[in-house]
This record gives sequence, structure tokens and C-alpha cells, in this order.
Amino acid sequence: MSILSILMKSEPDEPASGPQPDCPLCAATDETVIWRGAFWRLIDVRQPEYPGYTRLVLNRHVTELSWLAKPEHDQLFKLLLAIDEFMRKELRPQKINIASLGNQTPHMHWHIIPRWQDDPHFPQSIWSSPQRELIRPPDERQQAVARLFEKLPKICAKTVY
Repeated sequence: MSILSILMKSEPDEPASGPQPDCPLCAATDETVIWRGAFWRLIDVRQPEYPGYTRLVLNRHVTELSWLAKPEHDQLFKLLLAIDEFMRKELRPQKINIASLGNQTPHMHWHIIPRWQDDPHFPQSIWSSPQRELIRPPDERQQAVARLFEKLPKICAKTVY
């Protein structure tokens, strides 16, 4: 159990949460950070077929939702709601997928993926078989994503502080 967990009264069975050398989210070297707070960071996943795709990553190594300290948990859900609402307003996608799997990368993180009917996998998940060929997303969508990423740091900071 980590010192942070003890101070924040987390679950007693939580394992130590120091950086793990084999975890790509602990030792991330090639990520584009949109916003970083005390507990969470929001990164641009940079997948051209999914403009606006972001990932909300815990800044310490924890694998399970139930092992988050209360302030981390509270901020997580506030951030997910704020990002979802702002993304919906700015991008106007058909759907926003929010997922936390952790099977391949066991480090608490959430995928936030705006979806449009013309993306390669719609209406299936982005991890399923493609439904159609990739087409270049419209320029207006790319411009809207650029505006979204400019405004998200302020939205995230206002949400948690």
C-alpha cells in the first residue's frame, strides 16, 4: 500500500503504487499531454481515424478502480463528465465512447473516443473488425478537434480546482 493511499484512506489491499518500470503509462516518453493535474493527465492519442480520441491517465500506478483514493475517484468522474459534455458540444459526434479496460496495459486509464458514422469501425468498438475503409476525416472535424484541445486544459483545471 502506498503512502498516498494510507493518507487518503484507500483500500488496505491495494498494492504499492510507485512507478512500474515495465508499464508504458508510468514511463510514457512519447505522449502528447493536453492537461496535467495532481492526480490525472489527459493525453492526445493521435489516431487519425479517430480525431479527438483522448486518454485520461492516473499519474500513479494503480490498476483497479476500487483502489483509487477518494480524491482521485472524485476527480475522475468529474473529469469524465466535463470532457464528455465539452467534447459533445464542440465536436458534435454521433456518440462518445468511454472505456476502461486495462487488460493489455494494467494501469488506471480511460479512453474517451468521439465516434462518427464514417469512422472505420462504427457502430462497433474501435477494437473490433473494421466495417469500412478508412476515409480522411473532414477538415472541419480536424479544426474542431484543434479548438477542443486548445480549450480542454482550462475545462479540466476548472473542473478539479
